Amino acid sequence: MTAASIGIIGGGLTGLVAAYRLSSAGHRVTILEAGPQVGGLAAGFELAGYPVEQAYHFLYKTDEYILSLVDELGLREKLDFYPSSVSTYYGNTLYPMMGPMDLIKFKPLSFINRIRAGVTVLWLQRVKDWKKLEGITALDWLRKYAGRQVTDVIWEPLLRGKFDRYFDKVTMSWLWGRVKQRVDSRDAKVGGEALGYFDGGFRVIIDELMKRLRANNVEIRTGTPVSGVRHDGDGVVITSISGQDRFDRVLATVPGHIFAKMIGEYESQDADYFRRLRSIEYLDACVQVFATPQTLSPYYWHNINTPNAPFVAFLNLSSLVGTKRFNGLNIYYIGAYVPAEHAYMSAPKDQVRNRWYDEIKKIFPAFDRTKVVEDDVFRLRNAQHIVDIGFAQNKLVPHQSPCPGALLCNFSQIYPMDRGTNYAVRDGNAMAKAIMADLQGAPAAQVATAAQPAVFAPA
Repeated sequence: MTAASIGIIGGGLTGLVAAYRLSSAGHRVTILEAGPQVGGLAAGFELAGYPVEQAYHFLYKTDEYILSLVDELGLREKLDFYPSSVSTYYGNTLYPMMGPMDLIKFKPLSFINRIRAGVTVLWLQRVKDWKKLEGITALDWLRKYAGRQVTDVIWEPLLRGKFDRYFDKVTMSWLWGRVKQRVDSRDAKVGGEALGYFDGGFRVIIDELMKRLRANNVEIRTGTPVSGVRHDGDGVVITSISGQDRFDRVLATVPGHIFAKMIGEYESQDADYFRRLRSIEYLDACVQVFATPQTLSPYYWHNINTPNAPFVAFLNLSSLVGTKRFNGLNIYYIGAYVPAEHAYMSAPKDQVRNRWYDEIKKIFPAFDRTKVVEDDVFRLRNAQHIVDIGFAQNKLVPHQSPCPGALLCNFSQIYPMDRGTNYAVRDGNAMAKAIMADLQGAPAAQVATAAQPAVFAPA
């Protein structure tokens, strides 16, 4: 195959993996990342001198695509799986929620509804045809089958926390995907769910990919937002803050509405494609990370089901992986999904800290803010898309865009599963394979994804 020039817009895991595959095959690859660093939602930083992620991450034992890449990169010895532990905070009380007996003891529900809650999850685990769940919202399905009290106490607070004002719009097929993913990760040897984490954080996989990309002479431009993508007859031209560059093929890994602006001149050729791109709604994420010697809870994951809680999740990474690697410190995450206009996304960081630390004090009265060694607040745009009824039929788009030679691959196309590093690796592999098939002149080369077949026509 003759070496081609490939432009990749976005330096998240999908873009990095696609760049790795394409450059390893001999193609000339340039990555253009708008932010100051690559890694996307898995980007790392140092907290109190230790490498962690801006947003909490872990692997499931069923994450076959990223685990295969980990083996290929020689990083398996840095990855360990640990028993997970889950709790629910409700009515000023923290309840363990790691197995059937914990559910049986969950006093906020009547005894019969504790049984009903467990049976509902067991039934979902056995569902094979998830498409039957596309036409009903998760809230309506849960109210019908789990009952009003189970939904009000357990499920609705989680849906509100995850999807904010869209909590009653999310399709049940999305929730089925989340339940299936977690159930499939159970490990009999540890007596429940097992989650994977790297010694050195997820930056070890990003750093190793970067090392190999540099060895393959991949050009990586951070701080380079893209404003336009068009085909001029000789190739695909990317217009960015650094000027114009022409490539044989382009892969964009950005949210749909952003991509719509980049290829805007093609709207008259396929108005429905643009309508779909713009119809997918997103929530942003605000995440606070802090380090303290205080052990506030023995659990890793805390679902915060208090009505009107200022955040949805509280995590203790050290409870999962231990404190030794952090020299005795506990690393905590606080997370909230909010609309773009929410105050969390623009207010001074201290305002967010004060609001959230006050809430942590209510949940854990022994919390002493003066003992916090270091903390930071991160704002992540377009962190969660809204999967509503009719999403597959009315909003999904094929990877081939109306702009010849320009492909789109983002986490909204993972449906019905939720976004995550495993699917980012899967789709990075798939996009590289599709681009190389297209360069070889394959007629309508197809790459199957969990969403729908992606058709690639020669530019």
